[in-house]
Amino acid sequence: MSDFTDAKVYEEQFDPRLYLETYFHLGSGSLADNFLKFALENLHETFKSGAATGSTLIDIGTAPSIYQLLSACDHFNEITVTWHTKRELEELQKWLNNEPDAFDWSSIVKHVCELEGNRASLKEKEEKLKQKIKQCLKCDVSKRNPLAPLEAPKVDCLTATVCLEAACKSYEGYGTALRNLSNLLKPKGHLLMAGDLGCNYYEVGANKVFSLPVSEVFLKKAFSENGYCIKKLVSFGKPEDAGADASDYEGFYFVHAQKV
Repeated sequence: MSDFTDAKVYEEQFDPRLYLETYFHLGSGSLADNFLKFALENLHETFKSGAATGSTLIDIGTAPSIYQLLSACDHFNEITVTWHTKRELEELQKWLNNEPDAFDWSSIVKHVCELEGNRASLKEKEEKLKQKIKQCLKCDVSKRNPLAPLEAPKVDCLTATVCLEAACKSYEGYGTALRNLSNLLKPKGHLLMAGDLGCNYYEVGANKVFSLPVSEVFLKKAFSENGYCIKKLVSFGKPEDAGADASDYEGFYFVHAQKV
C-alpha cells in the first residue's frame, strides 16, 4: 500500500489542474475514460429511474470536479458542493465564476447530454448546474460532522466519487467516514458512490496519490455495518488493454445505499 497522502501534501504538491487535464478529457483514450462512462451512466440511471429522489443534495469531495453532478442537477433543487484544500477550491471557483481559464468540461457534458437525450446546449447544461449549486463548503469526512463547524440541515442525497478511498488511510477510517456521512442524511436518505477497486495509487504528474484498495466484499461489509442498506452494487473489471502505469486499479464500483 502506498503512503497516505494527507491534506498538507495535497495543499503543497497536488496540482488540481494537472489532475483534471490528465483524467477528464473524455474520449482522449486516457486511463479514466472507462471509469467516467461507468460512473456517469450509473448516476444517470439512478436519478432517471427515481431510485434516489429528493430536493437537496450534498456532493462530498467535489473540488475540483463537477462531472458527478451533471445528471443530479435535473433532479435536485439545491446542491451543496464541498472542498478539502484551497487549491482544489480555487480550480472549482474558476468554473463557477465563468473565468476564461476554467477547465473545459465540454467532452463530459456532451456525453451526459447524449445519455439524457437532452437537446439543451452544453452551455445550458453547465449553467443549469451552476444555478442549482447554492453553497460551497469545506468538508472533512473524518469528523463526526463533516461540515463542522456548520450545522447544516440534513439532506435527501449524498454523492461521492473517487473520494473515500483517497480520504481514508485505513479500513477502520473508511467505516468511520461512512458513519460520519450518514449524519448529514435524513432518515432513508441516499448515498451514491463510485470509485476504484483494488487501487493503491494514481499518478498526477510526478506525484503518486494514495488510494485505499477496496473490494466488493469489503464494501458490502462496510456499508452494512455502518448504518446503510445497499440497494445496488455493480462493478466493472479493468479492461485487458488498459494501461497500468498511472494506476494499479483492478476495476470500478458504483453503489447506491440508503440510510437505515
